[in-house]
Amino acid sequence: MSAPGDVDAPPIESRPRAAVVMRWLDAALRGFGEALAVWGALLVAAYGAFLSAFRVGPDLVPIALPIAVVGNAALIWFAYRVSGHKLFALVPGFIWIIVTFAWSSRTTEGDLVLYQSNWVATVYLLVGSATIGICAYRLFIPRRPPSPSR
Repeated sequence: MSAPGDVDAPPIESRPRAAVVMRWLDAALRGFGEALAVWGALLVAAYGAFLSAFRVGPDLVPIALPIAVVGNAALIWFAYRVSGHKLFALVPGFIWIIVTFAWSSRTTEGDLVLYQSNWVATVYLLVGSATIGICAYRLFIPRRPPSPSR
C-alpha cells in the first residue's frame, strides 16, 4: 500500500470526472431554475389575469397591477441570477406576454379572461409589458459611469 505522497502511487483520475459531474450538475440546476421561472411566469399571468376583474362592491380593485409589476420584475431578476445569461433572463417575460395577450382575445367558444371594458385589464397589459421592457433595458444597456466634476 502506498501513501498519498509516494511517487509510485497511481494518479487520481476522479478529479476530471468530478469536474464533469460538477459542470453537469451546474447546468441541470440552471435549467431547473429557468423552468421554475417559466412556471412562475405562468402563475403570475394567471393570477393577474383572473384578479383583473376583482371587485369590492361595484368598484374594481386594481390588485392585478402590483402582481404584474412585482411578479415580472422578480421573475426576471430570479432568472438572471439563476442562469447568468441576459437573454435567458427575459424568457419569463416573453412567456408572460404570450399568455396574457392570448387571454385578451376570445376563444372559439367565446370565452374571454381579459375583457376590454375593464380598465384594470387594459392597464394590467400596459403595466406588465412596460415592466418587462424596463427590465430588458436595464439588463442590456450598461450604466454610465458618473461624469467627473469640473
